[in-house]
Order: sequence, then C-alpha cells, then structure tokens
Amino acid sequence: MSYKLSSDIIPLEPTRHGALKRVLVRHEEMQSPLMFMNEVYVQPGEDLLKHSHGDMEEVFYFLDGTGMMQIEEETYSVAPGDRFLLPARVEHYLKNTGSTPMRFICFGVKETRYLQALFATV
Repeated sequence: MSYKLSSDIIPLEPTRHGALKRVLVRHEEMQSPLMFMNEVYVQPGEDLLKHSHGDMEEVFYFLDGTGMMQIEEETYSVAPGDRFLLPARVEHYLKNTGSTPMRFICFGVKETRYLQALFATV
C-alpha cells in the first residue's frame, strides 16, 4: 500500500456531469464508506448538470473561483472557503459564473441509512 500520492501524476478526466476532475481517492482504495475524493475544475461559463445521488451524501469545499450552486429550489453564491453538505437524493447544479477557473474538493460518502440496511441483511 502506498501512503503518499502526488496529485501532479494523477491525470485529469471528465466528470459525468461536466468539467474535469482529478480523482484523489477511489472507493476501491478504502475500507470505509468513502466513495471518492475529487479535485474538480470548472472553467468560466461551464456548469455541472443537475443531478442527485440515490445512496450517497456529497461534500463540496471551494478553493478558487466564484459561481452559483442550486440545491433543489434554492440558489447560493459560491466563493473560496464555502462548504456545502448535500444529502442523498437532493438535486444540485453548479455553474462557474466568474471570469477565472473554479476549483473545489468534492467527496462522496455512502449514506448511513443505506449502510444500516446493508448490514442488517448480513
């Protein structure tokens, strides 16, 4: 097992919802409910399509750039230092409305209720 991995050797890849990501941690590397940890890059004017996750909670922490995030019917401004916690099954949409690239860390965790149901069947 390698304890250290430098992000400069991790390639960028497209997300399923738009933009580019660098996958810092994959689920297969962990022995926990952590599903992924990504560094995501959104160019000015670019957006991530509205979506939700059926059994996963998501955390966003913004490092660079500005924009807007829509969570269900509420719209929020986004700036460096902002954090969003999104429960499973909550639709969300993100757009870089600024003039510089947006960068954020995003990670997903299996929902506790999902895990409780999974272990109840074992």
